[in-house]
This record gives sequence, C-alpha cells and structure tokens, in this order.
Amino acid sequence: MKDDFSDAMEGGARTSPSTAGPSHATAGLTRGLATFALDDHLFPSLARSRAVDAITDCVGCMIAGSREALAGPLLKSLASVESSHEQFPALMLGTARYASPADAALYNGAIAHALDYDDTNHPAYAHPSAVLVPTLLALASRVGASGDKLIDAYLIGFEVFGKLGRAMNTQHYKRGWHATSTFGTLAAVLAAGRLLGLSHQQMAMAIGIAASSASGLRANFGSMTKPLHAGYAARNGVLAAMLAQEGFDASDTALEHRYGYLSVFNDGIGFDPAPLRSLGEPLEILTEHGLALKPYPSCGATHPGIEAALKLHGAIGGAPIARVRMGVSEMAFSPLIHVMPHTPLEGKFSLHYCVAAALVFGEVNLRSFTDEKINDPRITELIPRISMELDPRLRDDTEFATEATVETTGGDRHVCHIPLALGKPARWFSAKQLRAKFDDCTNMMPPPRRDALYGHLRDLDNAGSLDDLMHALVP
Repeated sequence: MKDDFSDAMEGGARTSPSTAGPSHATAGLTRGLATFALDDHLFPSLARSRAVDAITDCVGCMIAGSREALAGPLLKSLASVESSHEQFPALMLGTARYASPADAALYNGAIAHALDYDDTNHPAYAHPSAVLVPTLLALASRVGASGDKLIDAYLIGFEVFGKLGRAMNTQHYKRGWHATSTFGTLAAVLAAGRLLGLSHQQMAMAIGIAASSASGLRANFGSMTKPLHAGYAARNGVLAAMLAQEGFDASDTALEHRYGYLSVFNDGIGFDPAPLRSLGEPLEILTEHGLALKPYPSCGATHPGIEAALKLHGAIGGAPIARVRMGVSEMAFSPLIHVMPHTPLEGKFSLHYCVAAALVFGEVNLRSFTDEKINDPRITELIPRISMELDPRLRDDTEFATEATVETTGGDRHVCHIPLALGKPARWFSAKQLRAKFDDCTNMMPPPRRDALYGHLRDLDNAGSLDDLMHALVP
C-alpha cells in the first residue's frame, strides 16, 4: 500500500492546500517582513551611532581579511575587471578590481569573516556586519546611495538577524546550522531590497527566493568555508533582491508555509513566531547583547577565557604552570570544537590554544594566529595541561562567561572570573579602542589614506554620497 510520501512523489499528495499552508500563528509573516523593510523608520541616534561603529569595525576586518589565504582562490574563481562599469560596478575590497554585485558581495563577505574578528549578535549567535556591510557596499554604487540610507538598510537587516535568533534559537544553532548564513540570507535580502527600493510585492518575492538559498553547516568551523558562509549570505541576498526587481517570482508564504523556512530549519517545532511580529520592539541593536564588537580575532566563545588568561598572565609573573582549568557554560562546547589545533583557523575555535597563547605570550591579536605560534613548543606543551570543563554555576549562561584557574608548579593558585566579554553593549569599545583595532587591521595602508578612510566611515550618517568613501577604499 502506498504511503503519503509515495503518493506525493507521483503527484497525488493527500495533503490539502489548507493543511500545507501556514497556521494562524504564522500567517502573513513573509508579507510582514516585507512591510517592515520598506516602511519609514525614525531610528534613535544611539542605534545609528552603533551602526556606524559596527560598519567602521567591519570595514577594518574586511581589509585585514583581504590578506588571508582564502582571498586568492576566490579572486581566481570570480569574474572581475580592473575598472568599474555597468556589469562590474562593485569593488572587491583590498584590491583594485570590480565584480558583479553578487560576486563582490560573496568575496567581501568571505574576507569580512575570514579572521573571525567581526562583530556578533545574540541571540542570533551570528555575525551580522560581515553579511550586511558587503551586501550594502555591493549595491551602493548601483543605486547612488547616501550614507543615511545605507545605515537605514543596515539597521533593518540587523533587526531581522536578531528577531530570527529570538524566534529560532538556540535550537536552530544546536542542530548544526551556522546562523550567520541561514539568518544572514534573509537579513541580507531585506537590507538589499530596502536599498534597491523594491516594491512590496517584489520584496515578498525576494524573501521567497532568498529563503530557498539559505544554508551553512557548523561542521565547517575552523576552515575557509566558515567565512565563506557570510559571503554566501551576502551574495544570496543581493542576487535574490536583484532577481525580484526583474520580475522573478517565488512563494509569498516562504517563511510560514508548512514546508517553509521556519518549519524546515527547526524540524517543524521549536520556533516562536512572536518575535517576527514585533519587529523594532525593542530594536535589536539596542538590546542587552544585541551587538558586540570583538577585541580578539577568534570565536566569541573564547573571549571571556582569553581576557581571564591575560589577567592571570600578569598575576603569575612567568612562574611555571602546572595546570589550568577553564570553567565554561554548556553552550561553549558547541563552537569550540578543536583542542590541539593544526592550523591557525582551527586555533580560533580552540579555547585551549587561545588560553595558552594568552598565558605564554601575554597577548592575543592578529599575530597570534600563525603556523609559527600554534606550533610553538611552549604552546604545544601547555595545551595538554589545560582542561575545559562545564562549570555548574555557568551551565546555562548564554554569554560564554568563563572562570579560569591557574596552578603553578610552586603551589600558587590564581583565579579570574569574566562574566561578560569586552565589546558587549555594557562594555562597549571606547573611541580609542575602536580606532586602535581599525589601525591594527589596516596597518598596510599609508597613514594619510588610513586616516581619510576612517574619517569617511565615522561621518557616514552625514554623507550625501558614498563616492568619497568608495574612492578611499581603492588601493
């Protein structure tokens, strides 16, 4: 006897359109997101200021990321030209080459996330700016965008990142999806559609197109493919918005359908549609953990542990270390999948390596993630003496609070507890810290050019045109 699946494969599915469609609780979500993206919003000045900080920070990360190994294969694989023209208007940052908007978004998204130095959002557990900034820069020249319009689009995309996190996490993340790509694809298409000035119908179609391209597996953490996920999301959002603008169609219930984005990504259960009905209430970029800048170029789950180890480096004063215990939350074990790294990229997802580097070198920065550093005998000898253990007091902490305990061979015991990473809203970067990180990321640029670029970024909300900014980005 045939079952429903066999019937469906032969075109005779027994499921009626009403049962296959959205429930009352989810009806209209796709159209609702389209409406939010196109509505006029008076975003608070603090939200706009935070967006400028994030965009500034991300551009620095992109320039630094353009020197990473993944840039070469991407440049060889994507079509580009030496001067901008109609089909190739978008700059590939760190180069003097131009590509199609979709390909530039792919390249720039990948280099933005290449160092894992770019900002994060909780509860999305994703990297918003590495997706949104490449998306918007890819289209800025095409539409002649002003700085304030770019910030509006950025804040709309950021809002979608956060609300998807509230609707679907932490189950979505625990199932193995990389939310930077899965959530990022939808965030990117809404930001892109806003900048392109899509109609309401076109925006709904763009969401449907983008929903079918969202993916990204956490199995690829510690490889070049993890940052590629940010590029995929940016490219998919740009391409979906441009297709919709040209009349390409899709389902207008792609989010809420029984076989749509929300249900499929969370196995039909475990999502809450309510946050997607309260877009902007509150504004995600202003929430307690909404936006976090990164002080270290490694997975955010390592940051409290790195800070604790750096403090203890000074306390132990070079004394030989007998053992190190890192007490962490349950969620820390999900992204920190490496112990003894074999490559610098794996080192970014090894709490053991990051802590060892902090204790041995007294710093963790861009120069900490090299073959020479991860193979340093002092590091490889210390890592086996470091344990990463679930601390019952921190079990349910969602901000990766960490307690480090270092015991020296002389019997001294030093403890440091870091409940919240530097760069979170409650510990926001000072102007000096933001500039120092930017200078570190762009240290290959002549100082006058670096100063000019930084100035254009800081004045973004007042820029009537992005021409000067884009000119400053060209080597």
